[in-house]
Amino acid sequence: MPMIVAFSLSGAPGVTTLALALAAAWPEPVPSVLVEADTSGGDLAAWRRMPTSPGVAELAATARTDETATAAAAPVLGCAQVLAGGQRVCLAPATADRAAGAVDLVSHHPEVLRAPGAVGVVDAGRLAPRSPAAHLAAAADVALLVVADDLAQLKRAQAALPALRTGVEKLGLVVTGARTSDAQVQEALGMPVLQRIPTDPRSAAFLRGESGLARPFRRPLLRSARRLADELASTAPQASAVEVSRG
Repeated sequence: MPMIVAFSLSGAPGVTTLALALAAAWPEPVPSVLVEADTSGGDLAAWRRMPTSPGVAELAATARTDETATAAAAPVLGCAQVLAGGQRVCLAPATADRAAGAVDLVSHHPEVLRAPGAVGVVDAGRLAPRSPAAHLAAAADVALLVVADDLAQLKRAQAALPALRTGVEKLGLVVTGARTSDAQVQEALGMPVLQRIPTDPRSAAFLRGESGLARPFRRPLLRSARRLADELASTAPQASAVEVSRG
């Protein structure tokens, strides 16, 4: 099944929130697992008051094993915990000094992130050249560049896209916020907007475990995440995603 990697280039456009929403919205009956693979450290353990073990540190310990055996064993599922509501999550250590080495090792052995019969949604944090996030994006079935709808982030994305298109085979653009239209973003970047994610503090608080929602998928953020999940699932039903955008 496919591996979806979400990343940003700068700022805090909401990659972790989007990745968690996307994993939760993945269409049934295919299960999903969210993997925190941000070298600066994970957020979910603090948000949900959970231990970070088992998690990415344990997953990294499997990365030196035989590739074929590792893929068959689906270690990512064995290193996952389950949130209230049933979502599987593989948590990163909270601090960069503990997360960076584990994420780097996993990024060089991305086969450990794949599990037969399940989709992996990877929060890769901020991408820089030759970083673990860059390795993960290159290995993804679809890599999602998450950009906030502000001038500084759009300019950075515009400058980075030529290199990204060279290193990432299947690239999709997700824009958070609503300051400009999709047509304006496409004109500026030369790339279509795959999905727009609206600002929705109530849904974000729900995903962090801070509050409840009676009908979460009626909320704007989660409704948009479901549309994105449906689009990705329809183009990559058997881990052979068609290209979302290519330069």
